This record gives sequence, structure tokens and C-alpha cells, in this order.
Amino acid sequence: MSAGVWFDLDKHRQIDRWQQAGCLVGPFGDLQTGAGKQFAKTGVFPLLRVSETVEIEVQYRPNGRPIRAAARRQRNLVRFDQGISRALDRAGDTQSPQQVAHQGGFAGTQFTMQRDKTVLQGRHRSQLGGTTPSLAFVVPHQGFYNGGMQGIRPIVDGSQLVSTIQAWSRELGFSQIGVAGVDLASAEPGLLAWLEQGFHGDMAYMARHGLKRARPAELVPGTLSVLTLRLDYLPRNLPAGWQGIEFSRLQRPQEAIVSLYARGRDYHRVVRSRLQQLADRISQRVQPLGYRVFCDSAPVLEAELAVRSGLGWRGKHTLVLNREAGSMFFLGEIFLDLALPASAPASEHCGSCNACIDVCPTAAILAPYKLDARRCISYLTIEHAGSIPEPMRPLMGNRIYGCDDCQLVCPWNKFAQRSPLADFDQRTGWDEVPLQLFFGWTEAEFLHHTEGSAIRRIGHERWLRNIAIAIGNSLAHTPDGALEASLRQRALDDSAIVREHVAWALGYHARRTTSVHNRTTKAPLQT
Repeated sequence: MSAGVWFDLDKHRQIDRWQQAGCLVGPFGDLQTGAGKQFAKTGVFPLLRVSETVEIEVQYRPNGRPIRAAARRQRNLVRFDQGISRALDRAGDTQSPQQVAHQGGFAGTQFTMQRDKTVLQGRHRSQLGGTTPSLAFVVPHQGFYNGGMQGIRPIVDGSQLVSTIQAWSRELGFSQIGVAGVDLASAEPGLLAWLEQGFHGDMAYMARHGLKRARPAELVPGTLSVLTLRLDYLPRNLPAGWQGIEFSRLQRPQEAIVSLYARGRDYHRVVRSRLQQLADRISQRVQPLGYRVFCDSAPVLEAELAVRSGLGWRGKHTLVLNREAGSMFFLGEIFLDLALPASAPASEHCGSCNACIDVCPTAAILAPYKLDARRCISYLTIEHAGSIPEPMRPLMGNRIYGCDDCQLVCPWNKFAQRSPLADFDQRTGWDEVPLQLFFGWTEAEFLHHTEGSAIRRIGHERWLRNIAIAIGNSLAHTPDGALEASLRQRALDDSAIVREHVAWALGYHARRTTSVHNRTTKAPLQT
């Protein structure tokens, strides 16, 4: 800051923890009543840029006492985050400080205090003109000079707050938290390329919001950091050796396979509710606080944020992997207008393993870290509306909702953790259900049995569509008169989509039966 005005510290809100890196002060406009006008007259000098930060000189008045002349000659610097950096750049390059202050560029900004004794040297010292530093930060008794400041945020030790949030999150069932910044620019080219190749299929929402998905501060204006969380979801009552047990279901084609995560309560509700409870606790500690919670419910790059915040690394199947928990967990985020210290990212540990690529029944994993969702069974059975492409149908086997194959085969999932929550326990009978039973449900029965489940969101029509394919595949493997009869009962269903897939299942069964018969009755002639 250029010299000229000294702002006294509010005696009731002394800033006495400024030496600790990661401490937060803000908003920038929280000056004593009337000080904003003086500040607007003060020149703004971007002393030194480091990455996307700006170094600003600030002198400290310990305990509100006057500073002796000798002490005033000792200069210290405060490093600010990119939000204040941009405001300062605008002030220094294109607008007057008064314009920026009136536009709220300073008043709404959080910044991080970090002591740095080494920066103020050489030409930067001379450019300050030898003047005495002139700014200290205060928390006012009354509103900011232009009004509108209803609450004052206290000084926050970022590292300590993150530790506290970690303890709170564990009480709510979360396994780990991390903090990510809002600059995801390096992820944008990959996102755009994936969308341009059409790999998102029918998931128009992936492209609907443009690059907001990779720009948290645009999706939720004012966001300065993202709190990421993971919550283990393996059912508590899942037996040991669960990976092998789940794979064995593929050898029982008359049995319906529902993805593990969907056998309990709808994770959207469970995770979001607990995220909200956590956000409420943070808000009670830090007021005022702007935030928004997400769990697979908005254009958010969840996996990217999770990786950047240290929750794990991106596996070759594109899911997030953790050394202590594999990949069997849900992700959630809380966007905060509070700058918290970012977590260190995790290193990758897939090595030369390609098990997930090799096991994928539809070859949806085109290459390491490259997924064509249009070929993924989870996408086809859940996200895709309408008719499922015929070449994909025989490959789906008896999977009627989701697919866990790439996770079941992953070596890291031997470390997958059981959920501490009863919400994700398997519903009675959902792990060994005959296709015929599910296929016989009326819409009312479907809605009743899937109440509180993520399965309900696909609707009765897609449910029957998926099961019709599974029955066709089962009959092609092992003829079953009762199962075939259940198909024929749906041949005149009200839904054209269901009728189409029933007709395919019956035809596929007939073609396969004829083919097998021909191979067994037309043995080669002996010569």
C-alpha cells in the first residue's frame, strides 16, 4: 500500500495472530467507520506478484499501542490470495481505488495473511518512496462506509479450522476431507476435448453450463475454496471376500445384479444432508459465511477437486482411488467464500496395472484415463434414455442397474472400508433377486420398493427395459420357460421402449437357441 493514511485497529478486535501463515482476515472492506473514504483516496501499489498473488505491505500495531518511530521502520509484508490480487490489479491498472471500493471489489474479498520478511528489497523499496507503511486492518463496530455490511467475519486460523472441520466430519460419518483451490484451468482442455468427442452421450448437463464446471468461482460467485469430502459406502453387512462374491453373480444369469452403492438409501440424500449439517457447524464458527453444498447434483468437477485436495488419485478407469479406501466411496463438496489452506494432492499408484481396462465388458475404457460413457453399462442402465444400442445389449449380461466390474477387479479395493452408516446397508433381498421377480413389478410396486433409493430416479420404464435385456441374455445362456413367459406377458406393454426390448430379448433368445441347436446337430462328417 502506498503511504498516507493510518487506520487504527479496533480495540475490541485486535489482530494479534498475524504472524501465522494461513490466518484469514476479511472482508477487506471491514475498516472502521469512515475509514473507507480515506482508503479510497489511498493509492494502491502492487508491490510484487508471486504466481497469482500480490504482495502488499502492512504494518502491525501490537495490542493497539502506538508504534515507536524505530518500529515503524521495520516493514513486514502480507501475501494475499488471487481474489484480492485481481481486485488490486484492477485498481492499479484500469480503475481508481475509489471506483473499486465502491464496486465492492475490496469489501467482499477474503485474503490470507502470511508473513514474509524477504520481499521488500531493492527497487521495490525505492518505489515506495521511502514513506512509512500506513495500513493496518480492523474490524469495525458499525457497517462499512457505504453500508450493507451486516456481519463481521472474525480472524480465522485456517489450518486450525480445517483440523476442526475434520473432527466434525468424522462425527458425521465422513472418512476424509481436503481443501482445493478454485483455479481448475489446467483441467479445462481435457473437459472440452471429452465433450467434443461426444463421450458424455445423453448427459447434456455435462455441457449445458460450459466451463462453469471447471470454474467454481463462476458457478457460485464469491467462492474462494472448495471443501471436499469422501464417505465410504460398502454395506456394513457385506461379507468378507465380497469382490469374488460379486463377480460370481455373473455366473448366475437368472439373478439380477444391482450395483453395490445402490442397494441402500439414496446417497444423494444421505451425503447432502450430512454436508449441510457440516456447513451449518462451520457457519456457526465463522460468521458470516457464504457456502453451497453439492453431491453429484450440479456442474462440479468432483473427481478433479477430490484429486487436487488429496482425497486420492485418478485411476485408469477415471474414478478416484485412495490407498486406504480403494474407490468405494461417495464424494461431496462445500463451496466456501472463505480462503482455507489447500491440501497437498496425492501421488498416483496405478503403475502398469490395466486390470480395470481389461475387465470392462463393453470396452468403455478406451485407454488409461479415457472413458467413453456411451459404452459404459452404468451410463446405459441409468443415464441413457430411450433405446439401448443393440450391440451393447448382449454385453450387459444380467446387470440391471450400474456396473461394478472395474472396481471389483481393482487391487486397491482390497482396502475398501465398510460404511459407518446404516443407511448403506443392503436392503433385504436386494442382493440375490431373480430377474422374474423384479420384472413383474407394476409401477406402483416399483415406486414402493424403491422408495428412498437412488434406483427410483430411472423410472419404471427404464427399469423394465434393463431387465428385459437381462432376461434375453439369461435365456440365451440357459432356457427357462417361466422366465420366457414373463417376457411374453410384457410384449404388449404400454411403453414402446419396453415392447422393443422385450421383442429383442425374445428374438435374441430364439436366434441363440437355434444357433446352438444347429451346432450340436450338424456334426462334421467323418472321412
